[in-house]
Amino acid sequence: MLAAACVIGLAASCALFVWTPSGQLLDQQLLDRADRGSPAYAQAVELLAITGDPLVLAGLLTAALVVGALCGRWRAGLAGAIAFAASIVASRLLKLVLPRPDLDIAGSTTHNSFPSGHVTAAAALLIAFLLVLPPRVRWWFAVPGAAGVAAVGAATMTAGWHRLSDVVGAVLLAAAFGCAAAWATERHAPAPGRTADHAFTAGK
Repeated sequence: MLAAACVIGLAASCALFVWTPSGQLLDQQLLDRADRGSPAYAQAVELLAITGDPLVLAGLLTAALVVGALCGRWRAGLAGAIAFAASIVASRLLKLVLPRPDLDIAGSTTHNSFPSGHVTAAAALLIAFLLVLPPRVRWWFAVPGAAGVAAVGAATMTAGWHRLSDVVGAVLLAAAFGCAAAWATERHAPAPGRTADHAFTAGK
């Protein structure tokens, strides 16, 4: 199952980047490149302020639900919204409970930032839209959407807010819940030739 593969990847990312000296060293070397006086830094912070705004996130999630309703994929919309919320909650919990050991890496701290909340939200929103869009147009949205998620991830690193491992972990976390949502939607989809209402009344 793809969701299980994403969870395994998430655990492996944490183990390799957060709990090993070589992983922490790579993370820190990339983090040290953040230049707080550069124009790129200011642009990154501005982008993160927008993508981290709860009102913006709520508006985009509502838009995904509306698209799902208009496309007759309300089950997928609901599943995507649940996956989004679960991803956000899980991201915050992981940052609280996962330890970051002191492995004597210069500049590194024991403050755990794995996974990134901003990237989790961006990736989960993309997945929510992909779930509700018809297959024939899904890929037209997937490519620019993935570019947007990558931009948010790059912004967190440029601003010095997150490490590379935080970005990777966030994408895998959102993907895990997204794959689970897709599986649940497919599992409870009405049989061909039957409407959702008919399937519901028939106990499907």
